[in-house]
Amino acid sequence: MDKKGQYLGMGAAFAANLIFGFSFLFSKTALLVAHPLVILAVRFTVAFAVMNILILFRAVKVDLKGKNLYRLIVMGVAQPLLYFIFELYGLKLVSSALSGIIIGLVPVGVILLSGLILKEKPSGVQCICTAVSIMGVSAVSIISNNGDKSHFLGILLLVGAVISASVFNILSRDISKEFTPFERTYVMFLIGCIGFNCIAAAVLKDKYISNVFNAVKNVGFDVSIIYLAVVSSVLAFLLYNYSTSKISAVRSSSFSNIITVVSVLAGIMILKEDFSIWQVLLCIPIILGVWGVNRA
Repeated sequence: MDKKGQYLGMGAAFAANLIFGFSFLFSKTALLVAHPLVILAVRFTVAFAVMNILILFRAVKVDLKGKNLYRLIVMGVAQPLLYFIFELYGLKLVSSALSGIIIGLVPVGVILLSGLILKEKPSGVQCICTAVSIMGVSAVSIISNNGDKSHFLGILLLVGAVISASVFNILSRDISKEFTPFERTYVMFLIGCIGFNCIAAAVLKDKYISNVFNAVKNVGFDVSIIYLAVVSSVLAFLLYNYSTSKISAVRSSSFSNIITVVSVLAGIMILKEDFSIWQVLLCIPIILGVWGVNRA
């Protein structure tokens, strides 16, 4: 592949994960107002609506006729539906330290699956750099631990999140020649919109509608949803799906550890959270690991 395409792919993956990193700030604001399932339902409803508006004004087009939709649907179920459900309930049962370590294993899952499914075998240097980056994420997570206990069910749920994210990465790369980044993202949000609204309605029952209306009356919630739906969903996932069209799944997923760096620095600089100098210093091996995977 030409150098320009690779640079564009790496830039898109970096930008997507930079956006994901800042999403934690807005998620915290939204959580002060609404139930997590309400946030997910509204987020992906707004995101799906935005994508339909783009289609309506012919800014983009979606053509799924005659294409093999099976893998595309599996990808959409894996991410966002299963991933966010596993992560949401897993984080409630697992300490922040262990949850950070487990979620940080996504690049490992991608390495294993890419060799089996895509036949894209990473080099030894890429594996070493991935390990360095993951160790950095693990160390930051341990230092940031809030002392919560971990439950086995929570660990299983977070492992499910890792598997879901890995499957998404692999399938996004695998079907990139058949479906455009917009088509992949569109189906993802269609599944997310329907799935999260059904799940929220089933869990909250008669309180679901009132919770949604009460939440959208809050300005802070609305601002958070605009970021989470338009920027952290539509824009970020479009960028990420574009990146998998240009570079390998292993390289795309390596940028996911940037999320830890961004969330730590954003918490320190914007939310004025307490921090240790070690948290900042340990961001260096994370960044070097990501660089090494792509440089190799």
